[in-house]
Amino acid sequence: MQAKGTDSHGDGLGRWLLGGLAGGAIILGLLIAAYAIGYHSGQVHPRTATSASPTAGAPTTTTTSGAPTTTTTSGAPTTTTTSATSPSPGPVQGTSALVARGKSLFNTDSCAGCHSLSGATGVGPSLKRVAGSKVTLTNGQTITADDAYLERSIANPDAQVVKGYTAGAMSAAIASYNLSTKPDDIRALVAFMKSQK
Repeated sequence: MQAKGTDSHGDGLGRWLLGGLAGGAIILGLLIAAYAIGYHSGQVHPRTATSASPTAGAPTTTTTSGAPTTTTTSGAPTTTTTSATSPSPGPVQGTSALVARGKSLFNTDSCAGCHSLSGATGVGPSLKRVAGSKVTLTNGQTITADDAYLERSIANPDAQVVKGYTAGAMSAAIASYNLSTKPDDIRALVAFMKSQK
């Protein structure tokens, strides 16, 4: 029962304030994520080893993509071998098995969270009919989305960003998948993209 002279909309103000706080928290979370993406963009982070560390004095060899470096850890020489971010030369042959593997990767690696297959825009560009299409980049250049471009866009998403989208978003989202070290997965994803007509 309401007391005489009280406003039944007083509870609405509380809800409005609570909604504003929740909205502010979401925006703050997005800003922090954007900062983290920008801060870590372009940095190569070493993988953490799950096994025991190598014995002192024993050489350690690591293969990564990126700039060549040589360091020493606990007096042991460490050799880093670099590889190109381009998975493999030549056009991707869209066999049914490769397309199916790409579709599976698209779904399990959460690609659909940012890229639609329907043509709708999202955090990332739609993949419907992207293969072979003309793409305008943030630098104003227009290029053809051929196999090499698609492979490069997966392995190094910030190398050529599509106009209207933000650098750093995809690289942060896919960092844990280490796709630049998995050329077969990249080619499977490209085969799947080529099948989206």
